[in-house]
Amino acid sequence: MRRTMSIWVVIAACACIMAGFFWYNSSLTDTIQELDAAYDDGKVRLAELQEEQTNLNEMLEAAGTDAFIENQARTLYGYMMPDEIRFVITNPEVLYGDEEIPSR
Repeated sequence: MRRTMSIWVVIAACACIMAGFFWYNSSLTDTIQELDAAYDDGKVRLAELQEEQTNLNEMLEAAGTDAFIENQARTLYGYMMPDEIRFVITNPEVLYGDEEIPSR
């Protein structure tokens, strides 16, 4: 007494399994592509942050020097040495005409 299965039942079961596999595979492929894009964005952001860290470390090393402090005092706060004379141009358009005035 041997029971036999219809070939159509086996084919239908295989078709369902294959359809499920292909659906799951396509969702995994989409997920992998999203993760690859996120990884690439992360690498770019890491490079930017490392460059910023390098710049900040260089500024930190230079911040303790007398030249840096003098430069900051002159440019940010307008300090001068005791024997210096400051010239302030009140109408730079006379010097440069209608051209764009250079930044101060």
